Amino acid sequence: MKQQQLIFVSIWLIVALWVLLEEFSLLPQGFIGLSAEGEYLCNLLCFLTAVGGTYLACRLFAFKRVKKELFPTEGTPDLEAHRRWNNRRLAIVAAAILPSTFLYYAATYSQTALYCALLALAGSLLCWPQMPLADKEEPAAKENETVAEENPSEKA
Repeated sequence: MKQQQLIFVSIWLIVALWVLLEEFSLLPQGFIGLSAEGEYLCNLLCFLTAVGGTYLACRLFAFKRVKKELFPTEGTPDLEAHRRWNNRRLAIVAAAILPSTFLYYAATYSQTALYCALLALAGSLLCWPQMPLADKEEPAAKENETVAEENPSEKA
């Protein structure tokens, strides 16, 4: 899980470094010349990747097929499947953020690309890699049972 959290932070650091380098003019800007149709297509690509990718990344674990793979038996998570799907989720997050950021600086300087990049970055915060929910609840439940056994007067 720590490795996936490191990947998540790395995605943010790469985007932040890229933006800083672009803002200080250390990387080329506006090097893709576009016609009006090309700019429209770039804005459409930004919108589809940012909104679609953010929605897909946020809702990925709620899909029936994914949920069935993550929890093959009721209440017990498959940690290997969770790691695999979390990696896919991080790839979707990166695919949602990077095109808008790239196209904003490389082609359009369009407000649409900028807002789409910010939307994808904000949505990515909802996709922080963590342990499966059922796995996190078990230690708390065991703690409550231990406390109840130690203090039988609280049960009544």
